[in-house]
Amino acid sequence: MGKRGPGAGRMKAAAVGAPVEQATWEGTLFAGDAPPPPATASLPWEQEGMPPAEQVLAFLRDLPIVSGLRAGEKLELIEFQERFVRNVYEPEDDAGGRRVRLAGLSVARGNGKSALLAGLSLAHLLGPMQEPYGECYAAALDREQAGVLYRMTRAYIETVPWMAARVNVRDWHKQIEDERTRSIWTALTSDARKAHGLAPSFWIADEVAQWRSRDLWDNLKTGMAKRRNALGVTISTQARDDFHFWSQILDAHPSPSFYTQLHAAPRDCRLDDQRAWMAANPALGEFLNLAEFADSASLAMQSPSFEPSFRNLNLNQRVDGEAAFLNPVDWEANGTPFDPAELEGQRCYGGLDLSSTRDLTALALWFPDSGKLLVWHFVPEDTMRERSERDRVPYDQWAASGWIDTTPGRATDRQAIVQRLAEIRSSYDVQAIAFDKWRYEDLQKLLSDEGIELPMVEFIPGFKSYAPAIDTFERAVLGKRMQHNNSPILKWQAGNVIVTPDPAGNRKPMKNKSFDRIDGIVAAIMACGVAGTDEGPEIYRGEGLMWL
Repeated sequence: MGKRGPGAGRMKAAAVGAPVEQATWEGTLFAGDAPPPPATASLPWEQEGMPPAEQVLAFLRDLPIVSGLRAGEKLELIEFQERFVRNVYEPEDDAGGRRVRLAGLSVARGNGKSALLAGLSLAHLLGPMQEPYGECYAAALDREQAGVLYRMTRAYIETVPWMAARVNVRDWHKQIEDERTRSIWTALTSDARKAHGLAPSFWIADEVAQWRSRDLWDNLKTGMAKRRNALGVTISTQARDDFHFWSQILDAHPSPSFYTQLHAAPRDCRLDDQRAWMAANPALGEFLNLAEFADSASLAMQSPSFEPSFRNLNLNQRVDGEAAFLNPVDWEANGTPFDPAELEGQRCYGGLDLSSTRDLTALALWFPDSGKLLVWHFVPEDTMRERSERDRVPYDQWAASGWIDTTPGRATDRQAIVQRLAEIRSSYDVQAIAFDKWRYEDLQKLLSDEGIELPMVEFIPGFKSYAPAIDTFERAVLGKRMQHNNSPILKWQAGNVIVTPDPAGNRKPMKNKSFDRIDGIVAAIMACGVAGTDEGPEIYRGEGLMWL
């Protein structure tokens, strides 16, 4: 197959100096040209008996640095990179094949992730791990990120003559073909449809913490079954929470076929702790500039809005890069287990957040005297699976563990909510339950038909009602008086909440701006709101109802 496309000319020029047996133009569009002059240098990974890990390390160390002040010098691996390569490529199974089939490395931004990924992919396309008709894929969030990997890989090839002599580059498709083995290197975006039917011999996934879906990752993984020694490598900073599939991968029980390596700062570290810097940034002081990093840390200490991003990207902590309402450390401090039975008969206040089609219905009870919180979530049983796939959280597992009440059908059964309200009326000293009148009419009729009387208080979802409610809720969280019994669904929602201020500084939670579902937290905030105004002048009595 002849060299063609926008990259062909560059590769022809770059091939000068390649070993003559690999640089002939016979059978290509340049067949009439004189071959590049011969070179006698042997390839350092071709020594007889060299183990696979040593071969890959030798290949990587022979690659040139392609940009910056040290451009043209050989790549130098530092300890954490070498350790990763050895732990991936050294283990063998009983048949002498590859034991590690999946590998994950999580490290802060700026620690050479893209260069390592590109180098490993070339080791499988052109280097010691090559195989006939191999398929190497580089998966990224979008075309821009995929382009970074592609340009890095192409830059290596362009600066190594023997590589340039072997490949055919198609810039438009971000694809590289080895004309000797007929192996291909292809960039993919996280659109999983493109991965169906592939049989990867090697694949890399870059910055999966930013991926909304794991479908592409799963499709590449399952495609490996078509190869005997396939390998998949994922390198990324940490995701923002425990529920992202990348977090689940890092937290999974160790497996001989799956190697993971995590470099992260302690969760509660100070921003000026240099030991924490080093824990997440093993390249600090090597090719990651220490002075510039210190400047970023100083900015994060002075700017609360920048701190979450710095902790996530530069300290590799599971913190959302945007400013969330609740600090996960403060929320987890309220996780002391308790027996809900001990709350029977106690004074409490409720919040009821009725769902739209996509949201959850949540009913919260806050017990201010003991600082305890109970929340019930209602999910239609027939939508459980699609909700789990859409929201990327295990609703089915939460339901099995009792954290979710399932209702029959595809829409939340209001009768189930009525039944739960009847139960709490008989079990607790309910002072008031705040509700948003939107979608409340049907529920009100059911309550009336069942003869259930409850002190329902209309909660108008504006800044005026939410501002004192959020203040009460926040004080309770900081004072460890929002004990949530380690509810996993509330933990997920607590990390999703974004609040927006008005010009006067009043705050309200914004479902349309929050990262994901927040219904249980909203219900708890409503409960705090009605508790804070129970005897105040803003409560008025109507016909069986009150309103805020």
